[in-house]
Formats: sequence, structure tokens, C-alpha cells
Amino acid sequence: MSEFRRQHWAAAVDRLFAAIKQNFITFLIIAFVGTRQAEGGYFMYVLYATIALTFFSGIGSWYRFKFRVFEGELQIRKGIFVRKNVYMSKERIQVIDLTEGLVQRMFGLVKVEVKTAGGGTESATINAITFEEAEELKEALRNRKTTVEGEEVLDSEEIFVEDDEFLDEWNISTKELVLAAFTSGNFGLIASILGALSGQMDAVINDQTIEYVKDALPGLNNVTLIITVVIAILIISWTFSFLGVIFSYSDFSVKKTEKELLIRSGLIERKHITIPFDRIQAVRFIEGVLRQPLGCGMLYVESAGFEQNVKERSIVLVPFISKRKMNNFFDRFLTDFHIPELDIKPPKRSFFRYLRRPNYLLMIATPIAWYFWEFGWLFFFLAIPATVLGWLRYKDAGLHIESKMIAMQFRNLNRKTAFVRRKRVQVMQETKNPFQERKDLSSLSVTAASGAKGVEFSINDLESEDVSRIRKWLLSGETEYVPSNS
Repeated sequence: MSEFRRQHWAAAVDRLFAAIKQNFITFLIIAFVGTRQAEGGYFMYVLYATIALTFFSGIGSWYRFKFRVFEGELQIRKGIFVRKNVYMSKERIQVIDLTEGLVQRMFGLVKVEVKTAGGGTESATINAITFEEAEELKEALRNRKTTVEGEEVLDSEEIFVEDDEFLDEWNISTKELVLAAFTSGNFGLIASILGALSGQMDAVINDQTIEYVKDALPGLNNVTLIITVVIAILIISWTFSFLGVIFSYSDFSVKKTEKELLIRSGLIERKHITIPFDRIQAVRFIEGVLRQPLGCGMLYVESAGFEQNVKERSIVLVPFISKRKMNNFFDRFLTDFHIPELDIKPPKRSFFRYLRRPNYLLMIATPIAWYFWEFGWLFFFLAIPATVLGWLRYKDAGLHIESKMIAMQFRNLNRKTAFVRRKRVQVMQETKNPFQERKDLSSLSVTAASGAKGVEFSINDLESEDVSRIRKWLLSGETEYVPSNS
């Protein structure tokens, strides 16, 4: 690939679809509200002009975008008015991911993302090339120069071993996919977005519309109308959440090779993610409120060495897995990890601190709400679920430490278990406020690298002696740890 190549012209279409997808809700609301105004016709002309400008800008970007692999570098030239040249040494390249989005699948193409140690991903994205070109690009970037009798081998004569043999594979069944969709916690976020959007629809939701609905549905009053709207928002948001999981994780598989894990998923947009074993820092198992009673959760992997945006910092390793199957998964795919017995727990004297902590904000908010609202005293009843949450946090908190791994279990709303490679611990921090000091308690946080930054796992109100021993144990490199007998 020593000569510069262009992408397929579908890259211009992909850019237009990406812009519409990112701003779809905004376009929808603005278009709907704008057409109801007196100047709605002019407004639509502006909207059409914006879409046309985006499309022609995509054509210009496609025409000016070129790439090649030359002298050990991935070289990219792009930019319409300001020319930008990107050079990425293949010795620094860690991951090459393939994605088949809607536009790419329409034309039989793929998108390639090349990620390097510390480099951004956006500047190394090739949006539309054929699968054969993508495989040729991967082969060219994975090759390493060698020497024969002290002389460097040229690119055209490179000797390489490409280990693509799959050693093992893990799939989720249709039943597991449906359960994952049913128990997804995303519907709460979607419901809040829909609720916020409904507040901006003053042109549609007004007194006239409400009276019309009441007349059309006899027996509907203000209270039942509000309840109906809330139920409708929940049903719509749950439906979107259900379909989102189905579209994201259909045909999901994890494949293992000698040096990396390959993850494939997606119904409409099909993603192929590569995770080298030597970049894995930690694994997280998250049991959502709806999934914990089923003994199931979602498994994430924290990978370092290449920069990712905040949304993609943690990679979904398995979207739905039973806790009783995890040791089998670890034995087959990640032998450094396993589910241990948590033998370091918060002491009994920290129990009431766990109960009080979720109520601190409530204690401040309730009097203020009562002052401005006649029924603000009802906020006092929120202390019951808040206290139950504190009890669950106390019951679930715990650690286990061994020669290769630190396991930490804690809870925000969902229960989370983090498995961190001992050698990958970037920072360990012990904090102790005056109230904790009186009871000889400390909070522990452990940071592992993830993306370009780190991810932190923390547990509150542990025995200070235990935290001190953990710190010394990490620094000493001893293979065994004996917790205190307190």
C-alpha cells in the first residue's frame, strides 16, 4: 500500500448520516416547532441548506482524504481548506478495529479505526473502504521489520507470522440476549430525556391539546392524565432501551487468539473490536438492579495504551453473563482473573456510617423543599430507601488480595466487582477524615489505567490497619497477604 488511495465515495454519505444521527432529536424538535411558526417556510429552507452544506462538505472531505502505508508509517492526508497530515508509526499501533455501519453495509464496505499508544482515534479513522482493503491495511500495519544476517529486510520482503487461529469462542444465546434487553437499565435515562423534551413542546402540549385529549377519552382528569403520560413515557423509553440492546449486541461473540481477544457484535452497525492481552488492566462485573436478582450482569474490560473518548473508555466484554459462569469464562479467556471469597470487609463499627452516608444530602434538601413547597415534608420518607441503600452498600463491600489480582466489590446503585491486575495498579490512595480517624477507619481507592486516563475503584470505612497493610503489601511485592483479625 505504498501509493496513496482514496476512500469509497460512500464516505461522504456516511458523514451526512453521522451528522443527522448525532443531531436527530434536535433536528426533529426544531423542524416540528419551526414549521408551526409564521416564518416556518423560511426556517425549513435554512434546515435544508444546512443538510445540503453538510453533504457537499462530506464530498470535499472525501476528495481530499488519502491514505497509504509507506516506510513503516500509516500516512493520512485530509482537510478541505486546512491541509492536515497524520503520520502513525506501525510500531506504536496497538489496535485496529473494524466497524460495519448502516452506510458501509449498504455498499459492502467497512470503517477502520487505528489506535496507537497515546494517540487519538478520530484522526486515524478511515470511514469507507472494502473489506479486502481493510485486511490488506491490517496486514501491512501488523508486519514488523526483521533482520536477516544483520541486514534490514525491506517492506516488500517482510517476514511475519500472523496468528489468526481462534483458540476459543464465547457466544450469548438468544435467550440471554432477550434477558439482557428486558433488564437493561437504560430506560430510566431515556425516560428522563423524553420527559425533558416534552417540556420543550409548548407548541404542541397546551391547554387546547389537553382539553381535546380529555374530550376524546371520557373519565380522564388532570391526575389520571399525568399518570397516563408518565406510563406512556416509561413504555416508550423501555421499548427504545429494549431495541437498543437487541441492535447493539445481536450476533455477539468473543474469540480468543494467542495474543488478543476479538469482539464482534451488532445487528445494523456491526463492530469488530480487538483487545491485546498485554493491554488489559482490569475487568468489571456490574450487576444492575434488575439483573442482580437473576444472578447476572455485564462484564467490562479496562484497556490501556490507546486513547478513547469517555463514552468508549470501558469496553463491553460480555453484555450478559451469569455470575456462576464467570469462573469458566475467566479460565478460558482471562486466566489472571477469578471470583474469590471476599475476606476483607468493613468492620461493624462502620455500619452506622454506611447507613447515614446516603441521607446526608437528603437532610439538607428536605428542609429547603419544605420551606418552598407545602408538601416538602414528604421528602422525609425518602430516608427509608436511602437507609436501605446504605445497608446494601455495607453488606456488599469487600476485598480480596492475592499474588496476581486485587478484587474489590462495592455498590453505588448497582453492585460492582472490579478485578485489577496487581501489576497494573497505577495509584493506591488512602483517605481519612477526622470522623473516620476517631474510629480508626480509612477509605481505600485503587486506580487502573483505562483509555487515556484511569478508572478508580473505592471502598469506604475499612479498617485502617487493613488499608495500611494493603499499601505495604503492594509496595513490597510479597505474594501473600494476611488481613488483620479485627
